[in-house]
Amino acid sequence: MNDKKTPEDNKISDIEETEESSIESTDTNKIEELQNQADQNWDKVLRLQAEIDNLRKRTIKDIENTNKSSIERVFREILPVLDSFELGVLVDTTTKEGVETFIEGQNATFKLLQSVLEKFSIETINPENMKYDPELHEVISMQETDEVEQGYIVNVVQKGYRLNQRLLRPARVIVASEKEK
Repeated sequence: MNDKKTPEDNKISDIEETEESSIESTDTNKIEELQNQADQNWDKVLRLQAEIDNLRKRTIKDIENTNKSSIERVFREILPVLDSFELGVLVDTTTKEGVETFIEGQNATFKLLQSVLEKFSIETINPENMKYDPELHEVISMQETDEVEQGYIVNVVQKGYRLNQRLLRPARVIVASEKEK
């Protein structure tokens, strides 16, 4: 075997080395380019995660502030009712005029409280003489009677309340049952 290379062999070898070097250079460039893209995408992901976290925190804070302002609004409306009750306590009820003033004040306070309930869309449930509805009423007891049909409400012990069609408190009622024979 002859180990001597001819000039043509050297040219071929140089071309092959150049091609390999060019391929390696191209691969390295592509790898670097892809790594840069991956780094940029990772940076975007981290920024988006931070934005989402900040948005979540802002939303929670906004909800808390909304709840606080709603509660404040309700109590701002209730404070005059409280003031009216305090004035009622100061009335001298040892005289006939004092008792009359006290009763007038109680009636006025009750109307004031009803207007607050209306303002906040709180509906009173007063189911006198209605058929018992387990969704709206809580039975306290049953009463035998011929005057009212079985399953109908005989007496409302405590009114119920709804807010925007959601039950706040069921009406407590006494329901008619058949008389035992």
